[in-house]
Amino acid sequence: MYKEKILNILRASRSAFLSGEELARKIGVSRTMVWKHIKALKRDGFGIDAVPSQGYRIISEPDLLRQNEIKTGLKTRVIGKEIHIYPEISSTNTRAMEMASDNAHAGTVVIAETQTGGKGRLGRKWISPKGNLYFSVILRPEIPLHKAPLITLMGAVAVASAIRKACNVHAVIKWPNDVLISGKKVCGLLTEMSAEQDRIRHIVLGIGVDVNMDLDVLPTDVRMMTTSLLSETNKKINRTALLREILRELDHWYQVFLHDSADMLKAWENLNMTIGSRIAVSGAGDVLEGLAQGVDTEGRLIVKLDDGTTRTVAAGDVTIVKR
Repeated sequence: MYKEKILNILRASRSAFLSGEELARKIGVSRTMVWKHIKALKRDGFGIDAVPSQGYRIISEPDLLRQNEIKTGLKTRVIGKEIHIYPEISSTNTRAMEMASDNAHAGTVVIAETQTGGKGRLGRKWISPKGNLYFSVILRPEIPLHKAPLITLMGAVAVASAIRKACNVHAVIKWPNDVLISGKKVCGLLTEMSAEQDRIRHIVLGIGVDVNMDLDVLPTDVRMMTTSLLSETNKKINRTALLREILRELDHWYQVFLHDSADMLKAWENLNMTIGSRIAVSGAGDVLEGLAQGVDTEGRLIVKLDDGTTRTVAAGDVTIVKR
């Protein structure tokens, strides 16, 4: 508690020095305790300048996600009331599914600085270097089973909206679970579910956003299709502020979805880049090519084939076909 108070006071003073005596008086501890907490902050990666007769000032901060800072000003109804952060974990989705099975509250968020076994769609691995956002949210929606796929679309609306607001870049959605900037993937979403025959126990929505990573750490084939917010804006992004914005948008669009999924789908259509495009959809050994006409009330993609017939696709990889 005192360490956080000292940190906040140093931040507020900007580049000005504050004496140990002044810090001690402000938080009600001894100068010796101030010194110990300053040492602890340095161990956490904070750059703190200590000059005899002048005091302390903060000169740099580690790019680490901290629970208290994420929650500051969050003001959500459900999402983020409980937050768990791990320096490294196999998969935030796996951990969130375990916690959900142990009755973790709806809206619980599981975050990792890096993942050793991050999950992508169709059993693929999600490469998870440091500098990005990897998190999963536990949801317990009282909805029919056939509506569960809409959670992915809802998450995409929230992420695209948050990136537009926080980074001022034109993020768009590609069905079923990608957010793109300049035609390249900046975010992927993955939902996992535990359900009985007639009801959903819980859904975990996993989100990975490429924020500040160096694209060179990715394999060449992945790098060609991937971008990051750092690359798109040419500046380092405050990950805490971005995560806070995404959680706010998730909280908002989740409530919209529960109240009326049609309103959420309208927002998805306004943000998507798939509808109206000629596409190829691959999956289950089959490839369909045609015009993407929209999504139905269960989030399935409606494709008009060249012979005039219409097919509805529940899952698959979409490629925009250029002519």
